[in-house]
Order: sequence, then structure tokens, then C-alpha cells
Amino acid sequence: MSKNLQVRDLDEEVVAELKARAARARQSLSTYAGEILTEAVSRPSPDELLERIKALRELGGGATHEQVIEAVRKARES
Repeated sequence: MSKNLQVRDLDEEVVAELKARAARARQSLSTYAGEILTEAVSRPSPDELLERIKALRELGGGATHEQVIEAVRKARES
């Protein structure tokens, strides 16, 4: 079952860019925004990644501090 979501108080520039990108993708703004949101929640959050890394270390995975930081940076950038 699908639900509606209303987003308020976005900068005009953000809305204009979303509309332009949706048009280039030949999609409605609603469809385009829905795809962005669906993709965003399909990936683990930085906190979830940290928990996974910590769990692996407890199992003897041995991720270094630097590896953890790099994994979090990559998650934030994607």
C-alpha cells in the first residue's frame, strides 16, 4: 500500500532542480522524488554500518579505526 508524503519549506532552488531533473528523466516530480527516497532508505545508514563493523570486529574481523572511518565517509557520500 502506498502512502503520501508532503515535504514543506524546501528552498526554491532545490525544488527547481528537482523539477528539472525529473523532467530530464521524463518523470513526474512525485515519481522522481519517490525514487530518490526509496533509494536512500535501501542503503544502510552510517550508524547501521558502524554497528555492522563493530559486530565484525567482535567476531575477530579486525577492522582498523581508519577502515571504519573510511566506510562511514563512503556511506555519507553515497
